[in-house]
Amino acid sequence: MKQELIQYVQKQINTTSDRLNKYTHDINGKRLPARYMYVKLRKYVDDFLGKNFDNRLIIIPGLRGVGKTTLMAQVCSEVMENNKNVKVLFLSIDEAKNLFSAGISEIVQAYEEILGENVESLTQDVIIFFDEVQADPNWAKTLKTLHDKTKRVFFCCTGSSALILQTTPDIARGRAIFERMTPLCFAEFVMIGSGIHPIKNLKNSIREAIYFSSDAKEVFEKLKKLESTVNGYWSTVNRKDVDKFLTFGSLPFTLRLPNESAIYDAISLLLDGVIKKDLPLLGSFDAKTLTQVKRLLFIIAENDITSLNSLDEILGIDRLTILGLLDALEKAELLIKVSAYGSNMSVAKKPAKYLFMSSAIRMSFFAVSGNEGTLMTRKGKLLEDSVGSHLYREFILRGGGAFRYDSSQKGADFILQIANKKQILIEVGLGKKDRRQIMNSMKRIKSDYGIVFSSNPLVIDQENKIVNVPLDFYFLM
Repeated sequence: MKQELIQYVQKQINTTSDRLNKYTHDINGKRLPARYMYVKLRKYVDDFLGKNFDNRLIIIPGLRGVGKTTLMAQVCSEVMENNKNVKVLFLSIDEAKNLFSAGISEIVQAYEEILGENVESLTQDVIIFFDEVQADPNWAKTLKTLHDKTKRVFFCCTGSSALILQTTPDIARGRAIFERMTPLCFAEFVMIGSGIHPIKNLKNSIREAIYFSSDAKEVFEKLKKLESTVNGYWSTVNRKDVDKFLTFGSLPFTLRLPNESAIYDAISLLLDGVIKKDLPLLGSFDAKTLTQVKRLLFIIAENDITSLNSLDEILGIDRLTILGLLDALEKAELLIKVSAYGSNMSVAKKPAKYLFMSSAIRMSFFAVSGNEGTLMTRKGKLLEDSVGSHLYREFILRGGGAFRYDSSQKGADFILQIANKKQILIEVGLGKKDRRQIMNSMKRIKSDYGIVFSSNPLVIDQENKIVNVPLDFYFLM
């Protein structure tokens, strides 16, 4: 078996360029554009090659389908083209595990045989790209050991969101850098799909104005100054791209598929991967339970607030198991859990609202369940997914805040709490949207100001501390 594994690794080395090409170029041979994170990852590699050995272990977790493998392949391809003397290994741990029951340790041992020296005694730099590392249950311990053995090896690894929970304290404490990868934002989708780059610093300026102003007046005044710049960007963009983004474009692999039927078939396969490979890492679920996951997601897609009692009756699964599934789907970053606002005791009595990390996933269920007329009425839910994913990316992952929803009748969609210092009420809608829901919530919930993301123009209701922010601003964050 050892010799077979060595031969396999050697073949992977010999075929690296051809394998990378499948990820880095389209069917016409044109190089695919890179995501924002490419620049950051490339800098880590360049620093290493420049003899800065501080950051030698980069872990990229994220939901399946967000482009982790493509990103890594693009960086690997660039390294090979520009650094002919650097040894490079690029392979999938998932594939090696399936073929040879080999983990990272065995693969590195095979690679040492090919190099003719142990990693401890390397005299040249080596860059190793491992895809799907969560396939090896000992990945964290093994990478920590290898990291401590030598400074001459740079590791870049991708994996499902589940691997965050497999992280050992040792690898998390100073050794590894985690760069979480999320679905595309709109400006990144346009950049990849149409080649139109975002305006420098505009995203941060909008974000600062909306979330970090002292009051509604300051929000309005800052956004007013940005209005002409925002309009300038939109003059270059096809507005039909908004619908494409909400229905499938937040997952980059969909941009290479020929039609919506192929897109939603591919998303179904993506969900199969989460169910079969990720959920077993996140909980003890039997095969019968796992067969009900897509049905559970379908119910959530149609009714994002669903009581456990209802799910119990529909699925024929006990409440504890359903809670376990929902928790696992949240940890896999397929779903975003939005708890009701209130005290811990009152929240426990109210159902959580579940949004999809990518609105494309909700849309894949809509596509098989309704006609076009019905779909048009559901786009508000897709927008709510988008805003939830945006808040998750900007506040949860950065550790800068949390958000809930107002469970009262006709309450605000989101209550954003930023670093325990301020509270902002947020309402979202694709069409014209009035301020009543935020005003209803303001009667019960103390807040600094309210934001309505909608098709309304930029205006301020100073008396009620509410700013109507056009979606043109939201989509550029």
